[in-house]
Amino acid sequence: MDRERVDQLIREADAHYLKGELQEALSLYRQVLAEDETVAWAHSRIGAILAEFGDEAAAEASIRRALELDPYLPQAHSNLGNIYYSRGDYQRALAQYQKAIQLDPRQPIYYENLHAAYKKLGRIAEAVAAFKKAQRLHQEKAREEARAHLKQAAANLRRGGCLSTTLVVMLTVLLLVIILR
Repeated sequence: MDRERVDQLIREADAHYLKGELQEALSLYRQVLAEDETVAWAHSRIGAILAEFGDEAAAEASIRRALELDPYLPQAHSNLGNIYYSRGDYQRALAQYQKAIQLDPRQPIYYENLHAAYKKLGRIAEAVAAFKKAQRLHQEKAREEARAHLKQAAANLRRGGCLSTTLVVMLTVLLLVIILR
């Protein structure tokens, strides 16, 4: 097994996945598993893709394999929750979303999923609280990204970068920070 090759395949697969190019991502994740069958991340992502394609049985099997390999992978718990949710088993979905949050409390999508499950269960106050938490996390992430862009623009300016481009970036980031407050 060539670890560097596996890592490169994962990066490429993730890039396709994030762009919504699911067929390409699926092919690359399968290549990852051909190189190393123990990559829980690839199993989880394959499960998510198969669920998108409507193959719930294969999706669940892939996600369960991910959890066998890494029971602390929050994405796999969230993905399994999505399978349960799509079947109308909101209580089991809720438990998986809660586990994902327990493992990684900074991901807004987990709270959005939690919101949906609570709502389906008629637990409106908890649904609203989960929705608000998701919105706060989205805002925090946007602020962090804006600060990082501002810091980079300032560094570019100090290194003698293009003043007009740097100012445009700085003003854009500043505007985003003001809007998101």
